Amino acid sequence: MKVRLVKERFLAAIAAVLFLILIVVIRHLSAAPNDTPLAKQGVLQLPNGVLQHQKIIRLDGEWIFYPHQLLTPDEIYRMKPENSYMQVPGNWSTGTLHNGKKMDGHGEGTYRLFIRNAPADMALAINKQYIRFADAMFVDGKLLGQSGVPGSSKGGYTPRNVPYTVYFEPRGTEIEIVLQVANFDSQEGGIFNSIELGPSKQLERRKNLQMVLELTITLLLLTFSFLFLYVYGFIQRNRIVLLHSLFFLCFAAAVITNGERLLLDLLPMLPFEIAFKIKYLSVYLMPVLVMQIVNQIAAGRFVAKLLQASSAAVGLYGLFILAAPFRMYTLVQDPMYLLNMCFYFAIIVYLLAMYWRKRYGSISRDQFQLLILSVGMVLLISILSIASSSNLVSQTVVNEITLLEMVLFAFFLIYQYGRSYEAMQQLTKKLQQADQMKDDFLLLTSHELNTPLHGMIHLSQSVLASPLRKQNESDARKKLEMIRNIAYRMSNTVNDLIDTSRFKDGRLNVAVQTVDLVTSLSVVTEVFGFLSLSKGVVLSHQIDLESRYVRADERRLLQVLYNIMYFNMGMPDLKEIHISCQREGDRVVISILCKQEQVSRAIKDTGHTPVMHDDEDLQSRLDFSRKLIQQMDGQLIVLQAIPLIRVSLPIVDREDAAASIVADDDANPSVEAMVAATAQADSNASAATIVLATANLVDLEHLYSLLSMEGFRIVVTTSDAAAYEALSTSEVPDLLIVDAHLPSGNGYSLCKRLRQEYSQVELPVLFIHARSTPADIEACIAAGGNDFINRPLDAGEILVRVHTLLGVKRLVKESAANEMAFLRSQIKPHFLYNALGTIMSLCYTDGAKAGELLGVFSRYLRILFHFDNTEELIPLSKEMELISAYLDIEKERFGSRLSVQMDVDPSLHSCRMMPLLIEPLVENAIRHGVSKKVSGGTVKLSIRKHNDKVQVIVEDDGVGMTSQQISRLFERPSNEQGIGLFNISRRLKHLNGRAPVVVSEHGIGTKVMIEFPLQS
Repeated sequence: MKVRLVKERFLAAIAAVLFLILIVVIRHLSAAPNDTPLAKQGVLQLPNGVLQHQKIIRLDGEWIFYPHQLLTPDEIYRMKPENSYMQVPGNWSTGTLHNGKKMDGHGEGTYRLFIRNAPADMALAINKQYIRFADAMFVDGKLLGQSGVPGSSKGGYTPRNVPYTVYFEPRGTEIEIVLQVANFDSQEGGIFNSIELGPSKQLERRKNLQMVLELTITLLLLTFSFLFLYVYGFIQRNRIVLLHSLFFLCFAAAVITNGERLLLDLLPMLPFEIAFKIKYLSVYLMPVLVMQIVNQIAAGRFVAKLLQASSAAVGLYGLFILAAPFRMYTLVQDPMYLLNMCFYFAIIVYLLAMYWRKRYGSISRDQFQLLILSVGMVLLISILSIASSSNLVSQTVVNEITLLEMVLFAFFLIYQYGRSYEAMQQLTKKLQQADQMKDDFLLLTSHELNTPLHGMIHLSQSVLASPLRKQNESDARKKLEMIRNIAYRMSNTVNDLIDTSRFKDGRLNVAVQTVDLVTSLSVVTEVFGFLSLSKGVVLSHQIDLESRYVRADERRLLQVLYNIMYFNMGMPDLKEIHISCQREGDRVVISILCKQEQVSRAIKDTGHTPVMHDDEDLQSRLDFSRKLIQQMDGQLIVLQAIPLIRVSLPIVDREDAAASIVADDDANPSVEAMVAATAQADSNASAATIVLATANLVDLEHLYSLLSMEGFRIVVTTSDAAAYEALSTSEVPDLLIVDAHLPSGNGYSLCKRLRQEYSQVELPVLFIHARSTPADIEACIAAGGNDFINRPLDAGEILVRVHTLLGVKRLVKESAANEMAFLRSQIKPHFLYNALGTIMSLCYTDGAKAGELLGVFSRYLRILFHFDNTEELIPLSKEMELISAYLDIEKERFGSRLSVQMDVDPSLHSCRMMPLLIEPLVENAIRHGVSKKVSGGTVKLSIRKHNDKVQVIVEDDGVGMTSQQISRLFERPSNEQGIGLFNISRRLKHLNGRAPVVVSEHGIGTKVMIEFPLQS
């Protein structure tokens, strides 16, 4: 079965590689240039719109050919030489000249092609690959590209053979291409790859992609080579490491001298002979190096003989390449290419035979599989490179498959050194485990002990300072009880740490004795009474008559019960914890049942029960408690679906067992004292209200005790949803202290949500962090927090920061109140000035009417002078009296030209509002709207309830305003302009953050709407 599985994995790997190769080939076949008509007798007729559709076409077919002549376009037109036709791509030796003779591979000639129906207004490009061995390209009479220097003799030409792309714009619908070619080095001359025509952007993009691929592959191979060379020189002087370095170096040289031949582009002064010697030496050395590596990994007689033969053949040919010129050593190039392929094929056959015999040498089976695939890919790349030079496949296919080979190499190397690293890890695993246990112990100890120690220090200091604070005996007793409870839990934490260490060392002993559950459970409810009270959790226990006594270690049983209570207290939406004891056969089962508010709703909505807890620390405590119970011949079971925790222990029968003892946490005198003290603090209306939002029980107890003893009213929540609900259902508290990490959410999201409703002054937020990194501070500020404190919590730091935030809030509030009083004081002279101006104008025209107006004005002043500048809110009825007095004055002045309609909800007369908020709007409607109209007009005042706000609308059919005039209303006025709507806008923004809404149309009228909170 195992052998079959290994074969299946190997076949699957081969199939995956073949599939990837198939994808590459299919993609390039589908992206290959579409079939276009072949050139005939030197003319290529393009189909309509082929280039406009971003197509790349091959200029294959019959080109006009002028043998043994290097002609420019001008010389062709002037001399009109006799021509032949030559196939492109094609070999000179396969073509027939006009005189019926064959052309020799050495020589020179000129190609010519006319392309018709070309777009005249489009940027085009021509891509030339390999032409042996020098060429120059003319397009429409201009020399645009050149590789080497074509000449009529060996001494008069310079070989180069580098691909290039030329760019041009046709002068008409016909393109003329003239290509000079010369070859005096290779046995075969001519154009061996298709010349392509296409849009300039398309060809440029493809060429850039090709160059990037080749450069990336070269850099990867050089990186591998230098890495192995470094390992060989400084770490491990192993021959196989050096062979790997040389192989990757040769591979990189082969890549950079083929394809786009980047080496000749990067080093333009590099001689042609040296560049091609590097190319052929690297290509022929690669199979020898592969055989050397295989011989080092899995030595055998066959590979040893093959290595000797290949080394001899390649060594002799390599010396020949170094000594002879290009035209001589390429005479046997084709047989050497074939021999190269045979070497690779022989290596693969040998590796497959070794794999079949399960002889993997010095590497693992998986590495051997990767080795077979890698060598096979090298063979495939070599075959494709030959096919690419013969114009059978695209060079991009070769590069992408080479990149796939890089991935295989990387897997092979990573796997090889991964196994070495794994072996090293196994040698040090025990030491690391011991070191980790030590670190965990120290970290857990410091975290678990620091916080309760700070709480005890603060409580002790407050007791010592009691004469100065004049605290009574009950306050001191309460603090001492808190110190005792914290010490209980702290002792339990220390015991957990010690017992965990003893349990791992196998030295944990339990002292089993008869334990009274009444006493044990009373201690548990006493210790956790404060936490349950602060979280609003009902805590009770009930013991059956026959299950009072069990056989256990009393101290460690209390440890277990403490850990279970800690675990339960951390559950979300907890409402009640009920502990019951019942007899089941010869055992007593202690059941701790938790009731959550959201459990039934979650089961109904989703059909799934929520997870009890996700705190890893508390979960680990519970796991250790299970081990402790097992040491006492007991069992601990967690039923998350209920949720319920059951602890079973051996029973101890006692004939004189008492009746059922029902103990409720509410009967506890110490808890009652806390409730009374908390109620007394809550009854103090002048005390600041602070909302605590944290699920950390130790932090919760510390903060609650510290702040409640400072006289603050405390509201406790344990989740972001509960905190938001507490803030929404009551008046805005003075401060929010929130843990950055809350269950079912986080403190940052809660703060961002609150900042949409309250500013940093209205509701300061103090974050609790586990650390104080720059990222934590940035997150606190970005969320809208005012300040932060770090764990472990320090009492002095907490009080300083709380008092600072509350003091800043109080000062800002007083400043805002003083500003409001100043704004209202600005309005009173404004009213007086306008009213006196009206009466003064009547004194010159109608003295009797002026006297009546003085009477009305005196009533107006009595109302106005009763306003207190420091009074924040007044009843709406008082504002309406002022409006009525003002309207009486204006009606006397304007007579029938002024009509006033009022629609005021009588139920709103008792609602409270800021003074002088509505009257200026009515005054503006009369003075700047109706009074400027010759025929007068109507002013409508509507005051109605709108949701939880009072909506006031003042509307007139006066002269109206333009949009520019409306925008100037909210600008700060000059001394001559008065204060008007700008004043009202600022006061409203202080009240609810919203400015008045003004809608006006020139010549039609104006409508102003304001809203303010409905307050009784």
